[in-house]
Amino acid sequence: MAETAKPEKKKIPGGGRKGGTRFPQINLQKALEYAKRLVSKTHNGPQSEQTILVGVFNNKGAVGKIRVSALKQYGLMEGDTVGGYVSSQLAREIVGAVPEERFVLAQKAFLTPKLFKQIYDTLQPDTISRARIRQVVITANVHPDSADKCVMCFVDGAIYSGLGSLEGDNIALISAGSDVLTALIENGEDVEHPEELVGETRQEDEGKGAEPTLPPVSDGGLRQRLKNTERPVADVRVNLAVDSSSDPDKLEKQLKLLKQYGLLR
Repeated sequence: MAETAKPEKKKIPGGGRKGGTRFPQINLQKALEYAKRLVSKTHNGPQSEQTILVGVFNNKGAVGKIRVSALKQYGLMEGDTVGGYVSSQLAREIVGAVPEERFVLAQKAFLTPKLFKQIYDTLQPDTISRARIRQVVITANVHPDSADKCVMCFVDGAIYSGLGSLEGDNIALISAGSDVLTALIENGEDVEHPEELVGETRQEDEGKGAEPTLPPVSDGGLRQRLKNTERPVADVRVNLAVDSSSDPDKLEKQLKLLKQYGLLR
């Protein structure tokens, strides 16, 4: 009598959970793009899992569920398979916020996952290597096979939210509330058209269901760091010390920037 063939085990898609400490399997920028769709889709109330997987995440299988998990970890989504899914208060605040508020809210979303908050609290403010971040990730009991992806998602999110910047091959983490715009103003950089600092949204990969990844972020200076999708600008306070030795040209540029960003009237 022939033996019954055992069914093959389904392969977990790239980024699937392999055990150990959880972390969002997509970076913050992609999560906020999905959150914007989710807010629109659930405007009138919770929607079924099937509706959300297809209408928001473009995937009704395991990859779609990975995206659901990520948004819930960022605090952007609430609900379950029984009562349906809906956007969180934080997601709605981010979508409806004015630019200076959106920046702070994006930082809040980035630090909502327990693991990302733990990494950030452990390493900031300092300039560290990816290997050092990976060491903290492994110590936090993330599966070794997922460690590199965790590092990538953390680094991308820190840079996108303004809590980090690249320094060569390393990343400099800064305290929450710091802002690259402050450095722009202090350096007197001439920004004739602030709107040019905002780049176009990276097009979503809706092809084979594989989780899209961002290309390596190159640090081309403060201007380049601001070239991200819907990059919000922080609410900042700047004190200018003026005396007889101040450079008139630099002071003029600083005042111009302050007016352009609504910090001086």
